[in-house]
Parts: sequence; C-alpha cells; structure tokens
Amino acid sequence: MKKTIGILGMAAGAAMMLSGAAFALDSSFGAMSKAGTHKFIVVCTSAPDKEASQEGANATEAQAAVQATVAGTCHPKWVGLEG
Repeated sequence: MKKTIGILGMAAGAAMMLSGAAFALDSSFGAMSKAGTHKFIVVCTSAPDKEASQEGANATEAQAAVQATVAGTCHPKWVGLEG
C-alpha cells in the first residue's frame, strides 16, 4: 500500500512539473509562424535526446538553425514558442 501511494505521488509530481513547463510555451499551429524563441526536442538515434531553444522569424527558420548545429542522426522536433 505504501509503495502504491509513493508511486502515485511521484507520478503526480512529475505531471505537475510538466504542466507547469507547458504554460510557458505556445504550441498552437499559429505559433509556428511567429517570430521569437522556439523550443525543440532534439531526438537522436545514437545519443541522448536534449532540449534546444533558437531565435527565429518562424519555427522553420529556427529549426534549420538548430539542425545545422546537431549531428546527422539527430533531428529537432518543434515543441512550441517560448513566451
């Protein structure tokens, strides 16, 4: 019983941390075309994933700038516009 409560508590804590971070990001479709600091998760096949932020006129421009800085097996995935 204690183990179950502990696991549920950890899961709830993790969910609160994630939801708190989501409030600072605009991940709407329209945000992709806005200028500002765009946030990405860089997914790699041969290395651990990491986060990256990049200024750009839009998400496509910012993503291209991030892609130019990562290895060939890594690809940035847009998360949202920081705000």
